Amino acid sequence: MSPAVRRKKRKDEIKVSVAPLHNMADYKACEDIQREVWHSQDLDIFPAQMLLVASRTGGILLGAYNSLGDLIGFAFSILGVLNGEPIQHSCMLAVRAAYRNFDVGFKLKLAQRKEALKRKITAVTSSFDPVLPMNAYFTLGKLGARATAYEENFCGETTSSSDRGLPTDRLMTYWDLDSNSVIGRLDAGPQRHDFRKELKQYTIINHLDEVAPGMANSSAVKLNCTEDQFLFEVPYNLPEIKSRDLGMALEWQGKLRQAFRHYFKKDYVATDFWVMEQDGRLRAFYFLEKNK
Repeated sequence: MSPAVRRKKRKDEIKVSVAPLHNMADYKACEDIQREVWHSQDLDIFPAQMLLVASRTGGILLGAYNSLGDLIGFAFSILGVLNGEPIQHSCMLAVRAAYRNFDVGFKLKLAQRKEALKRKITAVTSSFDPVLPMNAYFTLGKLGARATAYEENFCGETTSSSDRGLPTDRLMTYWDLDSNSVIGRLDAGPQRHDFRKELKQYTIINHLDEVAPGMANSSAVKLNCTEDQFLFEVPYNLPEIKSRDLGMALEWQGKLRQAFRHYFKKDYVATDFWVMEQDGRLRAFYFLEKNK
């Protein structure tokens, strides 16, 4: 099933409550969750004491709890300033593996948004790895954030399993918490598309060439597109490609760098991420448009 189809509420839906952390044991549990999610060494674990200090000095740290009161995930952001205005910068969103696919991360982000607005803060910035399509779908497609800049090797070398083998490139995003577009996206969910029609309507600046089952590289990227909106296709299984062929993953990272850096300089932003099913396989597209 395509992630673009909203998941129906199940009878056995888990109950999750979101609240500030209860005690130091919960802060320490955040360390364990980081290790579980990113398989990082202690060098890259944000310690409980610093989480406590950051949350007491303007940051937002919220935990997701199951019906037994166990911490199963958390969202963490720090207070910052952008263009002279206060913002929250989202540093971490982590959910234990057993509780994925239950919208725990989405509930944490909604609570983060609510708390930021309560503090008269109307924007949250963040970053994500463009090689991870589901992160793009969550940030752009579900939350309605916009990717506005591309940073090469932004985090340097880390011990996170998701970063190993490639430079830590990141798309930098801006989540305008009180905008009509974000409110509409959060209320209605990811946009529904008539893909047969829209794939003909919009220019796609590249195409995929399958070189082996489950392995696709990209054609040369068109850098002369002047339309107000266009699509950039990436393999939905990019993480699998990375694990199977690091050389091909590096080529894909090069295409991402080229496309985003070129079009961001021309005042485009990435405003959505589409996923569709065609002939039994998933296709994925970044949607870019002229900044307004």
